[in-house]
Amino acid sequence: MKRLCAIIINFLLLTAPALVWAADPGEKVKDMATRQVATVGLSAINLFFAGWYNHNKWVFAIIVTVIMGLMGAIIAFITDIFLKAAGLDVSKMDHHE
Repeated sequence: MKRLCAIIINFLLLTAPALVWAADPGEKVKDMATRQVATVGLSAINLFFAGWYNHNKWVFAIIVTVIMGLMGAIIAFITDIFLKAAGLDVSKMDHHE
């Protein structure tokens, strides 16, 4: 019984944000789905991202997610180099219990 209650509570916690978002059928939600970025005066990388955002938001979201992951890995790698230079051990930890 305890496990069933936990499953029901988790299901409600996962579905509650979707239910709240679906409850607001106002103009704000419709405007967000059709919003376009003005590309006048943009060049290089800004024009590239604005074009993807305007034409295909799913591809834009995937590109941004991949770039964020790569930037996180690059920042972690550079941080490891600086920490090793400072004399700190940044290798994996061994857990002995």
